Amino acid sequence: MNTNEQEIGTLLQQSESLSLEFKSDLKCLPDRELVATVVSLANTNGGDLLLGVEDDSTVTGLHANHLNVSGIPSLIANKS
Repeated sequence: MNTNEQEIGTLLQQSESLSLEFKSDLKCLPDRELVATVVSLANTNGGDLLLGVEDDSTVTGLHANHLNVSGIPSLIANKS
């Protein structure tokens, strides 16, 4: 297990908070909601967004539209 997997595992053991948000992506999270979540985290003390995770910490995975995670920062920059 690498460091990123360990960090994610640790986050999954926590509850959502002002600095940790789980977002389901089973039905493709709308771009505006994804951007709004990132902006709200950025406007506080920062934090972590786990996309493809249900509110109960169950990992359900990413919708096909979000599998190319390298495009998500560009999406956020262009919509915010």
